[in-house]
Amino acid sequence: MNNYKKLSFVLFLSLTLVWACNNEKKLETPEGVEYVLIDSNDGESLEEGDYAIFSLRLEDSKDSVLLNSEEVGELPILVEDSVLSTRGPLFSILKGLKIGDSIKTKLTASEVFTQGFRQPVSPDMEKTERLTIYAKAIQKFDTAGFMEWQQQKKSEAMQRMQKEAEEQKGIDDELIKDFLSENNIEAEKTESGLYYMITKGTSGEKPEAGDTVKVNYVGKLMDGTVFDTSYEDVAKEAGVYNEQREYAPIEIPIGKGRVIRGWDEGIMLLNEGSEATLYIPSGLAYGPRAAGAAIPANSTLIFDVELVEVK
Repeated sequence: MNNYKKLSFVLFLSLTLVWACNNEKKLETPEGVEYVLIDSNDGESLEEGDYAIFSLRLEDSKDSVLLNSEEVGELPILVEDSVLSTRGPLFSILKGLKIGDSIKTKLTASEVFTQGFRQPVSPDMEKTERLTIYAKAIQKFDTAGFMEWQQQKKSEAMQRMQKEAEEQKGIDDELIKDFLSENNIEAEKTESGLYYMITKGTSGEKPEAGDTVKVNYVGKLMDGTVFDTSYEDVAKEAGVYNEQREYAPIEIPIGKGRVIRGWDEGIMLLNEGSEATLYIPSGLAYGPRAAGAAIPANSTLIFDVELVEVK
């Protein structure tokens, strides 16, 4: 009896696997591009002039995810055969899908990036490397519907960015407070979240928004790594010396958005001739984007500054 049950289970499992395999269909576009239809709801076809929205997932030959629309957003395309026919095999597949269709295909990096997305292949990837692409046709719109969809996505992105910025503000504030406490530093805090400590006070002129100022500075990460300075000796000592630049006080209009917000606010707290240390949260610096290789995203920065002159 037990053997009969085992045989029944094996037969059931075999039939299930056969059904699952048969549910995927190997298809080919009119241009001869092969792909696998993983799932289909027999939805609406895409017509010339439609705006179609796709989810997309790209994996390299080592199964590492290169792109995932769940993280970077869906791919919208305008269904225009004269345009899409020039964008290679990936778009040859996408334009022929119905809403609800899910597909899988393998294409070279050059076919995906150079032809499809009109972008160069990453230098660390071979143009002939085979990538696995998963795509699904999610929705389609007319022009008015697409404009509404775009506006909704922008609103959602803005709300998400504001929430992330608020969370990061709390993280930065705790980081600065811990740093000050650990180093026995007494600093003032402004309403914006900027911390500052006057290390040399004077009775000189205070700059106003629009004034041109000359400032000496040393810029550091929270771990003390110097990433930029106006002092030649400091640059050489820190290993950031650049013989192509002049080492002298930087001259800038202040309070006009020409520098990071932490500088605009911090420099205007000083008198001509005074010196200070500014502890600038990332939201008043470069925010969620990196600033070159030296300053990672969401970096809290420290600047030792000297207000040399107010013009």
